[in-house]
Amino acid sequence: MRADVHNFGKEEKGSFTIEATLLFPILLILVLLFVFFSLVVYEKVTLQYKANQLASQMAQSWESSTMDMSTRELGESDYVTFNGDGLYWRITSNNGFNKFGLNLSDNGVVSKKKARAGEYAGNITFDNGLFLQKINVSLNKQLALPEVISDMLGVSQVGATASHPIVDQTEMIRNTDFMIFGFKKFKEYAAKYLPFFNKEE
Repeated sequence: MRADVHNFGKEEKGSFTIEATLLFPILLILVLLFVFFSLVVYEKVTLQYKANQLASQMAQSWESSTMDMSTRELGESDYVTFNGDGLYWRITSNNGFNKFGLNLSDNGVVSKKKARAGEYAGNITFDNGLFLQKINVSLNKQLALPEVISDMLGVSQVGATASHPIVDQTEMIRNTDFMIFGFKKFKEYAAKYLPFFNKEE
């Protein structure tokens, strides 16, 4: 009996099966964790891309509430004088008075512009600064992961944020023309009145 026990300790038959039985579950868990981690990274990257795309498209088509966001096509009925935005929407309908604590300026134009994003409209905010206007996008997505995996990875949802300054070519051209015109007028008046102030008494 003692000899049989001694021989059993030295016997190597079946050792591969025992090792495989111990290692296989560990390797399987590691592979599954890697797969689920890759899925989380994929969802995060996809969501970040969508947030960047939304912010960019919204910012570049902000000048009209009916302009196509992706192509920036503008039909005749999409001009601000025809689509209900109004010619002076930058003053009266762009939340400009909010900076002074007056909530008088949103007559629905900002909401109409954000509504072009469809289901993502509620995730978009417009920040009208004195010198810089920005579109901010914040997206969240619940991950369809098993609860055990969510606990192991410590994540149940992913989020993404993006910002983009408003690109308004019309306003830039108008401001440039205004500055050139104002500088010319200043030079004219300066040439006219400076000699009067420089007269010696």
